[in-house]
Amino acid sequence: MKKYFVFVALLIFAACSPATKITRSWSSPEKSNYGYNNLFVAVVLSDISKRQVIENDIQSKLNKLGISSTTSNSTIQPNFWMSTDLDKNSMINVVKRSQKDAIMTVSLIDVQNEQRYIPGTMMAGPMMGPGAWGMGANFGGFWGWNHGMMMTPGHVVNDRKYFIEINVYDTASELMIWSAQSKTLNPRSLEKFSSEFAEIVIERMWKEGVLGV
Repeated sequence: MKKYFVFVALLIFAACSPATKITRSWSSPEKSNYGYNNLFVAVVLSDISKRQVIENDIQSKLNKLGISSTTSNSTIQPNFWMSTDLDKNSMINVVKRSQKDAIMTVSLIDVQNEQRYIPGTMMAGPMMGPGAWGMGANFGGFWGWNHGMMMTPGHVVNDRKYFIEINVYDTASELMIWSAQSKTLNPRSLEKFSSEFAEIVIERMWKEGVLGV
């Protein structure tokens, strides 16, 4: 029952959060019918502090659902990412030593800057002059109506969009069993983005049967 209420809370949160959205997702027919409940979480970013914030938020949301997880920050030395000898085998060995049944990767794939014009709006001010409500039947009406309508000027805003790819791999077969892409518009802060991102992604993974307890 507790897990049910947590899932409902995730759904409500995702519905009220327009900043980050899942734009597409894919599930493999090869994924476990029971879902995965023991994940290795790796955010592929060179910035250690940002990687840690996002991984910790994902781990926190997984814990609420009773899903066990280990983060790359807690198991991999910082210089591991910068090693010229880093290859697939090195990474998979780290995951297998953690005894996880799936690997969740998060990577930034694109950042786009766009300008958007927001037109001005009409505001109704006080009507003036006799016959103002005639709206042009006479000069008083014309002046009263038009003087009372004032327009605020339009303006241009700069939008910044972040596109992130989330993949989940079966540890035993090393095959991708789930993939999704998200779009975040104008994140207010790393902390705000990270928490929202984790909520929405975990909710979609649960909904599509990737996670199970």
